[in-house]
Amino acid sequence: MRAACTIREARPGDMEELTELLGLLFSLEVDFCPDAARQRSGLDLMMSKGQPRLVLVAVSADDGASRVLGMATAQLLISTAEGGPALLVEDVVVRPEVRGRGIGRTLLERIEAWGKRLGATRLQLLADRDNTASHDFYRACGFAPTNLVCLRRTLPTGTGK
Repeated sequence: MRAACTIREARPGDMEELTELLGLLFSLEVDFCPDAARQRSGLDLMMSKGQPRLVLVAVSADDGASRVLGMATAQLLISTAEGGPALLVEDVVVRPEVRGRGIGRTLLERIEAWGKRLGATRLQLLADRDNTASHDFYRACGFAPTNLVCLRRTLPTGTGK
């Protein structure tokens, strides 16, 4: 059963629900913790104009009350391996009660179409190693594992230098 929803770009009025969705996502990931202030700050940056970034929402309009059912974010990178643009899919999350209805797949399709318009030749993302449900979902959407390993180093904050 497909959920009845509309896909659109996120608006400032969606911030509370987007932050809530990111809290759900980050509660599943070992490397991150839900932090509403940080999530709002990141979303503000993602939604600011000037850089090729996209925040999409799937919105329900049941009974006249709009509700954000899911979201996905992406940003354009330059890939030296591809010799051009690639998309980093940053966040994909759908409310648990409406999962399995095609919302996540539709969000990813819209991100892919946006990336193609920008000349991207690859979509890439990270998924928590132990989140087998997300791995199954991404494989069903055409993603494949690579031999690359994600490494990160956290930088000190507050110095600006």
